[in-house]
Amino acid sequence: MNARRVKHVTLAVAAAGAIVLALAAVPAAGATLTYTGSVQMARGTYIFTQPTNGYFFFNGLSFISGPFTLTASIPLIYQSTPYVSYTGVGVLPSGGTESSAVSQRQGREPVVLPEVVEFKQYGFGDPLITAGLRLWKESAAAPAVELTAQVKLPLADVDEGFGTGKTDYSAGVSVSKRLGSVFLFADAAYWILGDLPELELQDAWAYGLSVGHAFSGGKYAFMASYSGYTEVIAGVAPPSSLGLGFSVKVGAMSRLMLNATFGLSESSSDLSLSVGWSIGL
Repeated sequence: MNARRVKHVTLAVAAAGAIVLALAAVPAAGATLTYTGSVQMARGTYIFTQPTNGYFFFNGLSFISGPFTLTASIPLIYQSTPYVSYTGVGVLPSGGTESSAVSQRQGREPVVLPEVVEFKQYGFGDPLITAGLRLWKESAAAPAVELTAQVKLPLADVDEGFGTGKTDYSAGVSVSKRLGSVFLFADAAYWILGDLPELELQDAWAYGLSVGHAFSGGKYAFMASYSGYTEVIAGVAPPSSLGLGFSVKVGAMSRLMLNATFGLSESSSDLSLSVGWSIGL
């Protein structure tokens, strides 16, 4: 068994172990179920000569019981070209059915792909399952710490850019701390990504930092964030972005969120706008 295969198996076991431990931690009562959703618009030229417009409608359920969290979501996708692919780490400029042109890219020159004539512009993306297990609660001296595991299942149409046809999975950790009305959040995860037929997607670290400020007793909150990855496509600057968000609490268990994300690299969308919601059931 080669080194990469050993690493994949090790991470898969770690992710599965985190989910099993989380399931074992579920108490019999006191659980909450939440419907989560969002509508997102993203536009970017990426590494190509023509832009891609994408629209995403995410729907999911989140189950929380004690230290355990389990979330499942699936996107309905509409996009103007088949040259980007939806993966565990988000949308990537894979080239889709023309992925060999991306793998043969020279330097930082834009990749010229055929003009789109006709293709299926909408369809369901791959579902994503996320499990979290809180190791310990936040205290006055220490942050809350949570183990996370994610799996993206290969159910979507590969040729239209709605998936890669391979399973992606990750294991990671997140920490959070509240300082009065200010809250801080940081996370890191290692992703094992499935390859496209003519393009290798390198396994990558994902990381993020967020800072927010709540006011009016927590009814409203502003947040700024940064997210990035190590190299995913050889010779292509990895995704990185800055985000700004605003949320408002609506009722006892529901919240509405507005977000804008600005791409900082050639493999990120130039601009993404979204409206999200969570509704207690």
